[in-house]
Amino acid sequence: MKKVIVYLVVIFVILLAIYFLGSGLLSRLTRDLPFPTKGDQVRVEINRADIPKNMTITNSSKIKVKVYVYNANDSVRLIARKEWVLNRGRSTEYPRDNYRFKVVDPGLPPFESILAESGIVGSDVEITGDNKKHIKISGQRKKNVTFTNKTSENLKICVYNPDDWLRAIALKCWVIDQDRTVEWNEAPREFHFKVFRPQFLDKPLSTQTNVLDQSDIVIKPRGFWDRIKSLFS
Repeated sequence: MKKVIVYLVVIFVILLAIYFLGSGLLSRLTRDLPFPTKGDQVRVEINRADIPKNMTITNSSKIKVKVYVYNANDSVRLIARKEWVLNRGRSTEYPRDNYRFKVVDPGLPPFESILAESGIVGSDVEITGDNKKHIKISGQRKKNVTFTNKTSENLKICVYNPDDWLRAIALKCWVIDQDRTVEWNEAPREFHFKVFRPQFLDKPLSTQTNVLDQSDIVIKPRGFWDRIKSLFS
């Protein structure tokens, strides 16, 4: 029994030596390779509040209204994505994203009088007011996606459209310093992203797919037990 304990202690000491010396030496020797090596990955944590897939548009005013929804980048509200006529107290749902809204007095276009227009809104929408002269549209932008670098080196993050499975054309890239956070305010409802070590040939360290908007993403170094498990994988 004592011999078994001694052997276990020796194995544990060897593993510690490999972790603190061997893996660090290997990491330095392979640091500039353009492909990931064992033990060279990072750990990605993705946190997101429980946000419903659809937004609710509610007419809490005292009149019947017609509501138009436009793309967020359609600042002149030229081409409506969809329209609804809502009686007082009624509501409808629409896929959650950033949009612009316009509320009009129902009638025959182009004789609809505009009652209110919103800025960019990505939350639930509420239409209020006692009469046609006091209609308001309430709502807020979607929460920005955040990327936080908790490793001991600078990292490069690139984001991609959800249909870009090859991750060939990045929507945007950032180089994030240690212990820094960047925000992305133009995230689609779903996206992919990759983490790189920036160098002459950027070295991929992690790939994440089908990430939802309004997420808080933290990139961390692999922990002790992650490295221990990698020795046996």
